[in-house]
Amino acid sequence: MVCVRFAPSPTGYLHLGNARVAIFNYLFARHNGGKLILRIEDTDRERSTKEFEESIVEDLRWLGIDWDEFYRQSERFDIYREYAERLLREGRAYECFCTPEDLEREREEAEKKGIPYRYSGKCRDLSNEERKRLKEKGVSYTVRLRVPPNRDVSFKDRLRGFVSINTDDFGDFIIVRSDGSPTYNFVVVIDDALMGVTHVIRGEDHLSNTPKQILIYEAFGFSIPEFIHLPVILGEDRSKLSKRHGAVSVRSYREEGYVPEALFNYLATLGWNPSEEREIFTKEELIRMFNIDDISKAPAVFNREKLKWMSGIYIREVLDIDTLYRYALPFIKEAGFDLTDEDYVKRVLEKTKDSFETFAEMTERLNPLLKKEINMSEEALNLLRTEESRVVIEAFLEKMGDNINSQDVKRIAKEIQKEKGIKPKIIWQTLRACITGKLEGVGVDIIADLLPPEIWKERLQKGLMYVSSSK
Repeated sequence: MVCVRFAPSPTGYLHLGNARVAIFNYLFARHNGGKLILRIEDTDRERSTKEFEESIVEDLRWLGIDWDEFYRQSERFDIYREYAERLLREGRAYECFCTPEDLEREREEAEKKGIPYRYSGKCRDLSNEERKRLKEKGVSYTVRLRVPPNRDVSFKDRLRGFVSINTDDFGDFIIVRSDGSPTYNFVVVIDDALMGVTHVIRGEDHLSNTPKQILIYEAFGFSIPEFIHLPVILGEDRSKLSKRHGAVSVRSYREEGYVPEALFNYLATLGWNPSEEREIFTKEELIRMFNIDDISKAPAVFNREKLKWMSGIYIREVLDIDTLYRYALPFIKEAGFDLTDEDYVKRVLEKTKDSFETFAEMTERLNPLLKKEINMSEEALNLLRTEESRVVIEAFLEKMGDNINSQDVKRIAKEIQKEKGIKPKIIWQTLRACITGKLEGVGVDIIADLLPPEIWKERLQKGLMYVSSSK
């Protein structure tokens, strides 16, 4: 059975590139009826935090990714210790007593010679007596794998074909640190082998780790999985996606109010095309159509505006009103909007969903519809302080009666234009300024179908106050 894993380190929020790796693992597992493992790789004790672990788990669930098994590497140290001791007993690894200062001198020497640094192997052939003497003196040590010299380690990457790296490029590498904690390359092999991982799907930044891991697989006699190294995500300037391109974590887009299905859809099709003349797909459709061999070998370019457009499509055309309300609710609460009438809020969302693409934008657009008091922008105040605005407001109050809807607003606006000779733009801007406090946003006619007439009258009368105060 196909078994894959997504293995983030809890040293920061979930990066968009890692989220894309998680999505491809998820789609591959579900398409093949296989298993997905979530494994928290928290062996870096200094940088790993529980807060980041929880945020990664929450953000994966928010994206709609579920998993079949869950592990933390910090809870498996006894297993790693046992396997490290096995390599030491079999002579496939050895204790290295070199100090950081020793290693730094080696690095400096390599720099002077203009050659890449690799460990000299000075502790490789220490006698058992010498090792025992150093341990008794309390000298700290690491554990290094015995790497065969000048060997080409070759493997077939499913996207890139055959890759070969010579062992002289890296030499004997550390598998256990001096504090007893195992290193990434060591534990990832132990875990993948014991958990039955058949395919390792990860970013191409791990490509240089693969030969080291293959040597560890071989040292234990483990079966080697198939490797698929995904191209990175680039910013629009074609440099590696980073904070200078804007938000780069799933958490940021979640907090900005992007639709989770839209982010899943966008990242899934970033570098992989389902070969259909459309761009919006359900998760079930993506699972059914997914073919990992169709992923582009070229880096994918992240386009924030395209993602925002896609989020808007989901809001306008895909989400039903109950889902739209559920996604909007946290943002509505945070904005301090009135939630006493759920049916009214849903009606507002249904009528106004064409005017926003994220839920953060929604709170700005819906402010005049869900809050009793509105804030006036400086532009709106400047408009209301004109004689033409006074004429528009007074005429509208006189004509509106006890009820108001979109047809009434359009009719009254035409009458004011004809009777007072005021341009339509000034009429509509004046009404918008009074009702919303701004000169742009949800259509005034749409607002008329939602706001009670008493609030219309109250806000128009306040608008007259601004006119009067300017005299």
